[in-house]
Formats: sequence, structure tokens, C-alpha cells
Amino acid sequence: MKPLIRSIVALERINDVSMRLCSYAVIALMACILAVVCAGVFWRYVLNDALSWTEETAKFLMVWLVFAGAPIALRKADHASIDILPDMLSGRLRQGLFVMIYLMIVVFLAVLIDQGIAFALQAWSQTTATTNISMLYIFSAMPIGAVIMLLVGLELLFRGVIGLSDPKAGVHCNGKERAGTSGA
Repeated sequence: MKPLIRSIVALERINDVSMRLCSYAVIALMACILAVVCAGVFWRYVLNDALSWTEETAKFLMVWLVFAGAPIALRKADHASIDILPDMLSGRLRQGLFVMIYLMIVVFLAVLIDQGIAFALQAWSQTTATTNISMLYIFSAMPIGAVIMLLVGLELLFRGVIGLSDPKAGVHCNGKERAGTSGA
């Protein structure tokens, strides 16, 4: 159990830093999207001279926003979920369910990383229509975000495994309590 606890502590430290970086990225991306959309509206309706690049840029910034925000939501258990089964279970059974859930998430994220890398590399020679930027930069959001989510998923999976022997130390998803962690 001690190596598993050390792994959880190491992952928690890594994830704390990556969540902070993702939070800053989400704020910056939202600010950029707001600026781009406002510029597009201003130029189109006030200056009567539409900018060709604003819609495309906002759309691609949104892709990055999704993959920067998803790890935060996973760690805080803020994704949409059906809680009827976990709420009916308690103790070791509940932790066993969380182990199965996070194991499926980790496997899915491993596939997403693999396929995301392949998808991004296939698109390196394609460019965006108006800004002429390589699609590699847009599609890279998928494997990068999936790697960060994988680290979060592993932390929560390991917490669930610990919870099989000590349910109080396992994953918790009640109310506003953050999944498996004690910090903010």
C-alpha cells in the first residue's frame, strides 16, 4: 500500500500544478474568445466591415478551452453524472464502483491520447481557412488535454483502490466535495 500512497501523493502534486495551469489557461482562453467575438461584432455591426478570421479563431479557441477545462471538471467531479447508483452504495462497494469507473476512464483516455496524437499528426500539413495556421496546433488540444485528464484519472483510480481497504481515504463525490482530494 505504501508505494500506492506515494504514487497518489506524487500525482496529487503534479495534478495540483496542472490544475492551476489549466485554470489560468481557461481564464486566458475565455478572455481571448471574448475579445475576438467582441471585435467581430464591432467590426461587422459598427464599422460595417466584417473581419474574416473572428469566427474561425473563436471556434478553435473553444476547442482548446474544452480540453483545458475538462481535467478541472474531472478532478472536481463536476462532469454531468448519474449519481443514483453511487448514492445507494456505501463503503467498499462504493469505492469498488469508483475503481471500475475510473479504470474505464483511464482506458478511454489512453485510447484518446493515442488516437488524438495520430489525428493531430495527420493534420500537420492542413491549414485553417482564414488564418493559415497548421491544424496540428488546434488538434493538439486533444492529446494534451487527455494526458492531463489521464493523470487526474490515475490519481482518482488509485484513491479508489486505497478506498477498498479504507473507504474514508477513498474517492468522495458528495455535494461540492472534490473527488478524492482534500485541497481546493
